[in-house]
Amino acid sequence: MKKKQPTAGAKKATAGKPGARGAGAKSGKPTARPAARQSPRGGKTASNRSSAPSRTESATQESNSVRVSRIIDAPAASILRAVTDADRRGWAPVPVARVVSILAPRFVRLALPDGSQLAITITRQGNTRCGVQIEHMGLTGNRPVADIKREWMGALAGLAEQLDAEWD
Repeated sequence: MKKKQPTAGAKKATAGKPGARGAGAKSGKPTARPAARQSPRGGKTASNRSSAPSRTESATQESNSVRVSRIIDAPAASILRAVTDADRRGWAPVPVARVVSILAPRFVRLALPDGSQLAITITRQGNTRCGVQIEHMGLTGNRPVADIKREWMGALAGLAEQLDAEWD
């Protein structure tokens, strides 16, 4: 039986490595997948997140968290200062024990005295308009979730009024 002769334009087979493919085949190194990326809050990114439906306002008893959001007409830096400065935190319905982490001007995590935490995300929508999302995590007790949600919606309204008054 005759062997086929490669034509001038045919690709050359990898010598000594039958069936080897990819960029790592020539060097003898296996090809690797890139590591999964993580978001600034330490969670999963959109590329590896579960396909659970997302809602603007949600509350779940299983995870003991409440999430609310609102558009505020103020720059991100002003919102960040109002959230992190203890003297300007009159809009919050609960006292804040300490600031846990900041990724300025997009994200702040605050610890509360009862052991729960607030994750505040600020999303710019122009120079003087931002979306603000508050997620209260680690809720304890039998307080109705609807009441907690209403309280945080009122807090966001108070934050918007405070920032609006500062601009006048």
